Amino acid sequence: MAERPVVAAVRCQEYAQVEAALQRTVELLGGMEQFVRPGMRVALKPNLMRAAAPERATATHPAVVAAIVRFVQEAGSTPVIVESPGGPFSRAWLRAVYDSTGMTRVAAETGAELSYDTSVRQVPFPEGQLLKRIDIIDALLQADVVINLAKLKTHNLTRLTLAVKNCFGAVPGTVKIGYHAKLQDAMTFAKGLLDVACCVRPVLSVIDGVLAMDGNGPSGGDPFPANVLLASADMVAVDVAATALVGWDPLTVTTTRAAVEWGLSSGRVEDLEWRGDTLETLRLEGFRGGSAAAVDPGLLPRGLRGRLRRLIAARGANGRRLGEGDLPREVVDAGTVPSAFRRWALRQLVVNP
Repeated sequence: MAERPVVAAVRCQEYAQVEAALQRTVELLGGMEQFVRPGMRVALKPNLMRAAAPERATATHPAVVAAIVRFVQEAGSTPVIVESPGGPFSRAWLRAVYDSTGMTRVAAETGAELSYDTSVRQVPFPEGQLLKRIDIIDALLQADVVINLAKLKTHNLTRLTLAVKNCFGAVPGTVKIGYHAKLQDAMTFAKGLLDVACCVRPVLSVIDGVLAMDGNGPSGGDPFPANVLLASADMVAVDVAATALVGWDPLTVTTTRAAVEWGLSSGRVEDLEWRGDTLETLRLEGFRGGSAAAVDPGLLPRGLRGRLRRLIAARGANGRRLGEGDLPREVVDAGTVPSAFRRWALRQLVVNP
């Protein structure tokens, strides 16, 4: 019989306690030495989807990143913080995101490197379900291993954004829009996300749920004190655990359902080896999901993003089919957004009821 995937879960009430709580979490998995070796270059991949302060709960908290940096350093390895947030993949935008999310301070206080490398490679991935070649930021490819530092948030396309979805940040900036355009329905998109995550192959996935986000995530929801840290060497397993913790069926998260269909997981929390604080003591009450949508507003310019959000909400409220005349002018203006995304947005918002 195959070994059950191990997931560690530890209660953490506030970020002032996060280093001790994370130390316990990682030790429950055998310690950082299980994942890195002396002399390794270790990419730390937080969720930094946009320039926003930590208290907004849109990004992996800097205290979580700082703690993992120190654990990696104590193991004799070199940590580098790597991300490609939504928007242009440029040094100026990276600097703005690093500054606002607290990563610049983490680097200054710990000596960790912040990656400003904007080079990209297209990586062959013949084993992919849908994606046989994947655009990956070079800073991740140059690392010996990747540690995935996700955030517990709702998401309008996948229901939750957790460890698997966080790997989409390996795809550079606005190139993500093209992937959305190619992978049009929710399950196709989820399978593409899983391809990207399996290409990245993180050796350890940590989920920051100390201050999570419920409601209309991944950026428009509300901070929710979930008071938990989760970790596993198996990114799908930790997603299953986090989904069970919020009280939902893990198979309602599309990336987990895609992993089950691919044979990577059973999707059952009963099949996990759960270590640390029990699911019963950690399970959340009152965690709200968001409204499903065909468009991920985080990939769009800010003004257009807000107008599309209102449009999507109106469609849900009125239950009616939209006409092209209902769309913001910018969606059909060829000069505003890439043509592939424009065609996709029109199909999703106009054709689909």
